[in-house]
Amino acid sequence: MVTVSFFGIHWLALCLPFLLWRLISLKRPSVLVTGILACLLAFCLCLWTQKSWLNTTVTRQANIKQTVLILPDEIKITGNTMTGKARDINTGQREIFIYPLTPEKASDPVMSNLSMPMLWTIEGQIQPILPRTNDNQFDNQRYNYHQHICNQMRIKKVDQMVVQRGRGIVICHIIRKRLSLYFARLPRPLSTYCQQLIIGSSDDNTTELMVSVKKLGLLHLFCISGMHIVLLTVMVRYLLVYLWWYRENIDIFLIILLPFYLIIGGGSVSLLRATIMAEIGLLHKYFHLDSLDGWAISLLIGLMIDPLALLTLGGQLSYLLSFMLQVFPVTLSNLKQSFFLNLVSLPSMLSYVYEVHILSFIVSYLVIPFFSVIIFPSVLIGAISFRLVPTVTYIINAGLKYFQLLLDWLSLLPGTIHFGKPPLILAVVLFIGTLVMVYRQLDLRGWLLLALIYVLTFLTIHFPINGEVTFIDIGQGDSILIREPFNKKVIMIDTGGKLVFNQFRCEQKRQQDDAQRVTINYLKSKGINQIDVIFLSHHDADHIGYLPTILSNIRVKQIVVPAGMENQPAFLKKFHGVAKSQVPLIIPVTDNDDLNRFPLQVLHPFTAGQGKNEDSLVLAGTFGGKRFVFTGDLDQQNEKKVIQKYPQLKADILKIGHHGSKTASNPEFLQALAPQYAIISAGRFNRYHHPDEVTINTLRQLSINYLSTQQFGMIKYVYYGEHGKIKTTLKGDETRWTLPNYLIN
Repeated sequence: MVTVSFFGIHWLALCLPFLLWRLISLKRPSVLVTGILACLLAFCLCLWTQKSWLNTTVTRQANIKQTVLILPDEIKITGNTMTGKARDINTGQREIFIYPLTPEKASDPVMSNLSMPMLWTIEGQIQPILPRTNDNQFDNQRYNYHQHICNQMRIKKVDQMVVQRGRGIVICHIIRKRLSLYFARLPRPLSTYCQQLIIGSSDDNTTELMVSVKKLGLLHLFCISGMHIVLLTVMVRYLLVYLWWYRENIDIFLIILLPFYLIIGGGSVSLLRATIMAEIGLLHKYFHLDSLDGWAISLLIGLMIDPLALLTLGGQLSYLLSFMLQVFPVTLSNLKQSFFLNLVSLPSMLSYVYEVHILSFIVSYLVIPFFSVIIFPSVLIGAISFRLVPTVTYIINAGLKYFQLLLDWLSLLPGTIHFGKPPLILAVVLFIGTLVMVYRQLDLRGWLLLALIYVLTFLTIHFPINGEVTFIDIGQGDSILIREPFNKKVIMIDTGGKLVFNQFRCEQKRQQDDAQRVTINYLKSKGINQIDVIFLSHHDADHIGYLPTILSNIRVKQIVVPAGMENQPAFLKKFHGVAKSQVPLIIPVTDNDDLNRFPLQVLHPFTAGQGKNEDSLVLAGTFGGKRFVFTGDLDQQNEKKVIQKYPQLKADILKIGHHGSKTASNPEFLQALAPQYAIISAGRFNRYHHPDEVTINTLRQLSINYLSTQQFGMIKYVYYGEHGKIKTTLKGDETRWTLPNYLIN
């Protein structure tokens, strides 16, 4: 919680003063006062919000029975699981809910009334929302804090369900749900465009659509924002003028309409800002406020509703770019405006997306007018004409397919710069330096200085002076990253993976790949787009299941496997669908093979096997003055064979075998290696109950410190030269409620 407040205050302290300085230079007292009030209010609200969250968030799982209000547009069904948001009618608190469905439940009344608001009397458990457990991972906890949601429920039973009549704001949620159901029947990609651009909703196809959009830096076009509000008001105004409405009546109608559309559109930060600014523009003749006043007031109100709005990429881009549009000189050409807007947003984009395409500066200039004049109106026409003139809808859908193919083609062109995530201080320097350059229009030397800072930042990310051995929290699996100083060698041991049990086929197909969400995201944040070698310990899915994802996103030079595994179907299946150019050299090894090209020694297997647990690779290497041993899922019997063959083997840090199962971690093996730390990689609430209490007791008896990814998330040994220290993403108490009593240190 302290981190959240610190970063909120940080952005207010470093970003808004420049804006206030710019407002002072405009000699606008009213704007200056509202801006200062926004800073002070947001500072106080950050502290108040922190205290409020601490009081609202539960600290452990607890059984509950309560009545909640479920709004129809806040429900989503994926496979055999219903998720959504609910409001406790007694406390008024909003909570996430998870409701597992069985084939029998698919026909109950709950499923037949999903388009209406409902009161559910439910039984289940309430628990905290898990924070991000890996560095630079999407923070689901913070995302929900923005919506004032601190807890989640696991519903076991719905005792009673009462359909509610729509009143007031609830009607907007009903309309939004019905629009979503209607858009779902449209052909693709028109369906996805309607969901994204009209009601700010995401379906299962949105991720595929947004891949090219993110690469080209056009994300702001597909988020309901100021452009959409302007286009909507212009189109409504033209329609009402055509119907002979008076201008005063049109303004009143829009003033009433926009708050309702704010709810129907999803209520994002950017949509809130745009709506407030549009409202102030419509009320100009009553309050004599112009667009800059509207911007300052929208910032004030936005921070009152969400004090952490500036911590999101959408919030930063929305307020920053809308401000720049207000202060750009009238004489500035559209091309320069587009270039400056891209440049100003670049530090924020790199801090969240980690890469940029050179073409984005040109594509945004060409696509924005095309988007506003052709794409957005066409999407509206296609949606309206589906029932009236379906032919028009299918023609528009065909055009959108070609537009999407164009974006996909452009995103695949050379020019993507894998920049990485800038260090915080350098991101701030880049941000302020860019604002100064854009505002003061300095000479060539100023631009060269800014370019030099970008180059130095790039070199800092791609050639770090420190190295790391990182145990990624990939759930119930193993994935370890070894990165030498200056990225001389980048090595991965196992990729992680997930076993799917008793789930609907559709959910298996759509299940999110944690490697994309966690591992690839972390590698990109570090500026890594190439791995020298991946060691795969054996062929179990929780160790090699995400290999296709890694190969599709990161260039891999070589793969090392235990001898005999290279011919196993479970392993070869991972290359199906992977382009031949992306399949690396596969090297089978035993402990007789010398891998002097890499800083790891193979200690096991002794002979060729079948890639099973007992054939697991055992690797040893020294990094930052510490001796590491990685054991895969090796069983106790073969652990004893390893120390019999290598009696001098020692370890400072040991990766515990088989996720802490009692089938591994033989006491003789542990005593012989005498590690200072033991690292356990296992998933929370895993069905195998790893790590086993027997293993934990053995570690305690031998006075070996142990760290589990279940408790500490990502575990990193960061080193400089021969010295280093262990860092963890979590402090250890955030997920304490998920752990068995015997695991808590």
